[in-house]
Formats: sequence, C-alpha cells, structure tokens
Amino acid sequence: MSADSTSADSTSRAPYAAGEAPAASPPATGRTPRPDAPPPIQRRYSRSDARGRFPRVTGLPGLEHSRLGVFWRPIIDMTHSDHAPLRLQGVRTLSQWLAAPAPRPTSWFAIIGVPGLRAQVLRHAGLDAYACTTPAGLAEELRTPQWARLVELIDHFADLDDATRALVVFQLAQLSFCAHASDLAGDLVPDGEAAHDRYVYEAARVTARVTGRAPRALAAFDALAATTGDPRLALAACAQGIGHSIRSGAGADRAVAFERHAERITATGALDAQGLGGDWHTHLVRSRYHRALALLRLAQRRPDAMRAQVDAALRHSDALYAARPVGTDRLVADENRRIILESQIKAAARARGDESNDLLRELSEALYAMDPNCVEALLIVGDGHATAGDHATAAQWYTRAGRLATGAGAIGWFRAAQCHDRVGDTGAALHAMGRCLELDATAIEPRAYLTAANSPSQGAVPTAGTASPEPGPGPASAPAPGTAPAKAA
Repeated sequence: MSADSTSADSTSRAPYAAGEAPAASPPATGRTPRPDAPPPIQRRYSRSDARGRFPRVTGLPGLEHSRLGVFWRPIIDMTHSDHAPLRLQGVRTLSQWLAAPAPRPTSWFAIIGVPGLRAQVLRHAGLDAYACTTPAGLAEELRTPQWARLVELIDHFADLDDATRALVVFQLAQLSFCAHASDLAGDLVPDGEAAHDRYVYEAARVTARVTGRAPRALAAFDALAATTGDPRLALAACAQGIGHSIRSGAGADRAVAFERHAERITATGALDAQGLGGDWHTHLVRSRYHRALALLRLAQRRPDAMRAQVDAALRHSDALYAARPVGTDRLVADENRRIILESQIKAAARARGDESNDLLRELSEALYAMDPNCVEALLIVGDGHATAGDHATAAQWYTRAGRLATGAGAIGWFRAAQCHDRVGDTGAALHAMGRCLELDATAIEPRAYLTAANSPSQGAVPTAGTASPEPGPGPASAPAPGTAPAKAA
C-alpha cells in the first residue's frame, strides 16, 4: 500500500481505492451539507516525491519476534498467521492446492494483493533480508517449503496446465508480485476451452492491477464476455470489466458497455439452461456483479440506484451463508460480505440523524469483527465516523490502521492527526503527524505541521491538513490506501 489504494501510475495516483470510486468522480452524497458543518478532513497528504519514500527501519527484532511480522507473515514468507488480514488468509489455501496432485481446485478468491505492499511491509518491519523483486530472489536459507515450491512452479511455468497456471498467477498476486505474475501470463486471449478461459480471467484480474496495463485486461474481459461458453464466467468478466473501467479511469461509458454485455447474458437464460441458476458460485458471481454495478452507479452520481445494487449484492451474499459454507467457501463468502460492508458503511456515513449513526456503529463493529487486522478496513471504519462528525472515535480507528504500518498506515496517521486537531488535542495531532512521516518521508503537510510546532516564532501551529506545501518538485497526491508507489522497493 502506498498512501491510499492499489497500484500507482506515473503521477502516483492509484487507480484503485479500497472499495471506493476514484477521486476524479467524488461520490454523490444525496444530501446538502449544513452551512456550519466543518470541512471534511483531507484524505491524502501531498508528496514532495510522487513515488513516496518509505524509510528502512533497522535494529528491530527478527521475523520470529517481529510485531509487524505477526500480522503480515503470509506475505513475508508464506507462513500462515491467524492474525493476518482476510486478504492474506487464503495464501495457505492456494499453497496447499499447489502442493496437491492434479486436478487442482478452481480459486474463487476475490481480493488481490496490492502491488508493492510486500516491499513496504519489509521496510517498516526492518526485515530487509527478505526483500526481493521476484520469489526466486529470496535467499534459499530464508525460503519456507511453500516458498520453494512456488519458485519451482514458476521455473516450469511454460509446462504447467492452465488450471495450475491460474493458481500460480493468483498466488503471486496474493504476495503482491503482480507485475511478475502479469509478465508470466503473457497474452490474454481466450479460446473457448474452459480451463484456458478461466486462466485468462485470473491473469486479466492481476494484469488490471499493474500500472498501465488496464487496457490489456479490459480487452480480455471483453473477449471473455463475448466468446466464453461458460455464462457464469462471462458474467464474472463483466463484473471485472465494470469495476476496472471505473477504477482505471477508462470511464463510465466503458463500464456501461460491460453492463450491456451482462444484460444480454442474463436475458438469454443461459445460466438456468446450464443448471447454474441457483448454484452457490452463481450467487457469488451475481453478488460481485451487483457490487460492480453499485460502484458504477456511484460514479454516475446516482446514490439511490447505488444503494439498490448494494441491497441486491447483499441478497445474494445472504444466499451464500444460507448454505452454511465451511472451510474455503466460508472464507470466500466472508471476503464478499466484507466488501459489501464497506459500501454499507459509506452509505450510512452519508445519511442523517441518530438512526444512521447507530447503523454506522453496527456496520463498523461487523467489519471490524470480520477483518480486525486489515489496515484498509480500519481506514474505512475511521472514514465513516469522521464523515458522521465523530472525530474522536475516528481518530481511534485511524490510529489502529497506522499501527499496522505500510503506506496505508501513513494515511491512517495523517487522518488521525487531523481528527485530533479537530477536537483540540494538539499533542496527539503532533504525535500522529510524526508517525506519518516515519512511514512516508515525503509527506508534505505533516512536515509543515511539525515545522510550525518546532518554530515558535512562526506563530500558531496550522490547522491539520491545511498546511501550505513546501517548495519542491511539486506536490503529488499520495495514492489511496493500499497502493504501492512506482518504485517502492
């Protein structure tokens, strides 16, 4: 993560935010702010270097005694940790599937790793010995058996069947080696064969997360939607096409073209004709499709239509739980519900009155219970409380996010500082601004805030989040939570 979403382009603006529309299309709130309402907190700090700079920490305990290692262990060496965020809980599952003989299962996991995230974790945890640009670059003495197995599969990638290739590509993405996975995958051309089309789908999902490669992925989703013989995969490709059209900046018109594809698929009754209408995985795909439509409606500034799509996604999510899923299916269902909860929190935060605040607290508790150690989830909960005007509570959630480090943690500290400042706790605001700089040394506003505090002759400390940028190469907005800068390693 860099300081705000998924992968950064040349301007360090992330095409993905954690479950939200891009900054270029501010969400419609469906209400008019009160004239006396304070301005919203600044979501992103500016950078003196668009790439960000994540300081290397030295002198910390090794991996077995690392505070951050407890939470990030799967991405470091593929060792399972019950304390890892939900997005990393599936690392062990994929590794076990790859260790088993063929035929191998199909992955239905949704959340892909953030490009460059592993590099940020290692810097902030003081674990530089584990740094590598590809899995093969990790020193042999540091490789776990599962890591060594992944390296061996990559070495023989050209000889693998499509089902195994799909798992390898997704495993690399889980570990944030997205560009490497996309390079391995090569051309993304479906041919109508079920296993190959599924492989193209997984590779396109990963490719879409790599800076500058979204057009390739969108072309693959287009081809899948039009040619694959699997209507469920076609609908899934439409969902991906909608989401990545919005997040990559391709635009709402491009997303609407995928919606039209999906309408044709559902109108033909192909899912029912193949006996897939009430299937568990069809409910999963339909839920994801409605989630994507909710994002599109948000970008179109149609809040009521967005809420209707969230409700539809929730109905299909409920159908998943009605089947009492266990094991991997339960993890997949939780993943899906977690993303829906994010949308519900944002909708509740934009509503009025005590009733919406009660709902906000209920949804926040549900998200936290489901993914208590996810930095993006903690940021979203904090955003909800900050939007509702409860800055003291928001600061607590942002602080929890900040303690998990990475670029998204830097954003957590920055937002926490502003909340502390709003409630008049300047000391806590100064501390949080300092912690932000410790995670990303290019943050302009935190540096200005601390400079003013250390220079009594300059007068009062500026209001957090409104400091004037210092001279430099030009302020660059930090990307959204979870993003990696172009050269973070």
